[in-house]
Amino acid sequence: MKITRVIGKEIFDSRGFPTVLCQMYLEDDSFVSASVPSGMSRGEGEAFELRDCDPHRLDGKGVLKAIHNIDTIIGPALVGQEPDVMTIDTIIKELDDSPDKRKLGSNATLAASLAGCRAQAAVDQIELFECVAGLYGAQSVSLPFPLFNVISGGTHSGNNFPIQEIMIAPIGAPYFRNALEAAIETTTKLKEILEKKGYQTTLGDKGGFVSVFKDEKEPFDLIMEALEQAGQADLFNIAIDVAADKLYDPTAHLYAWNKGHKTQEQLLEFYDMLVKDYKLYSIEDGFATADKDGWKVLSRIYAGEIQIIGDNLFVGNIERIIEGLDQELANAVIIKPNQIGTLTETLQVIALCNQANVNPIISHRSGETSDTFIADLAVATSAGQIKTGGCNRSEHMAKYNRLLAIEDILTMSLLD
Repeated sequence: MKITRVIGKEIFDSRGFPTVLCQMYLEDDSFVSASVPSGMSRGEGEAFELRDCDPHRLDGKGVLKAIHNIDTIIGPALVGQEPDVMTIDTIIKELDDSPDKRKLGSNATLAASLAGCRAQAAVDQIELFECVAGLYGAQSVSLPFPLFNVISGGTHSGNNFPIQEIMIAPIGAPYFRNALEAAIETTTKLKEILEKKGYQTTLGDKGGFVSVFKDEKEPFDLIMEALEQAGQADLFNIAIDVAADKLYDPTAHLYAWNKGHKTQEQLLEFYDMLVKDYKLYSIEDGFATADKDGWKVLSRIYAGEIQIIGDNLFVGNIERIIEGLDQELANAVIIKPNQIGTLTETLQVIALCNQANVNPIISHRSGETSDTFIADLAVATSAGQIKTGGCNRSEHMAKYNRLLAIEDILTMSLLD
């Protein structure tokens, strides 16, 4: 069954910003669609997100240029093709041979690539995760454990807390449903505790509570209290995303911290305290990309004990990942498909991580849609971990509900 039409549409993400949706029609008049998210910040080296930059419309954030590229360049090249992702992505890469998808925009290329995979799964009458697993060459699949966002700070909040995300990681959960239910119970308890203290419980972009705290330790104390009250203290560990690039002054070699600053050494002391006192499981972007010495020291001290995750350090760029892993800067890598630009290239990055014996972590963006593709991607590649926000807001819960559905599918297949 061949592709008969490919259409791009401008929709809006969870922050109300424009983003791209691609619809792909087949000969039987059925169609599939895929939409792509957008991050608040973009690191050097990641795929290029094409925006209109028209100051008279949507503050320059429109994506009509990317839509035009789908309608007039990508779509016509795919019409008449069988829905095969390898073929589709090869055509896309021939149409845009720039290293960062600058010609067509990664928001256009990824939307078409993901729609192509959904079309292939539909034609083959298999689940999406099965289709992706086949592309990846996986012999088996597994559910990831999620890193649930519970407190937000940094650029996603506007409060006085410098760390961008504090998450809870259900290391001891036997099933995904157990993990989700326990996280919901803990989040509910945390909200009650915050409200009793008179703290606000506004939600940040990624679903964590945004409050003004007395000091840098209080959020961790409140989370531990919530875990105890929910009866989940033994199930969860703590994870943080510092997003240190946003805090770093490369001239002074200092990190902005509340109303003051921290040196590299003081940050290390802070992380050491978290590891010892709060069951810290992982640190994401604990130092700025420009502060390679900080990364090296952090990895040297803790890589055998906790997870050191690179996000802005790598931005999904395969050359930067290879360089960073050669320098032993991290033992885990954030995978955001929209930083890469096509599904097949995303799978190549995940395969590189597995070959290098570092953990790939599939991740959403702060500007999300209700598209659930990353849930299937995490399962298909047995990535082990997924970041897709707090236990709230439909763009987050859509992914969690999809993982529940996949768990049911896999459970039923075992019973059969």
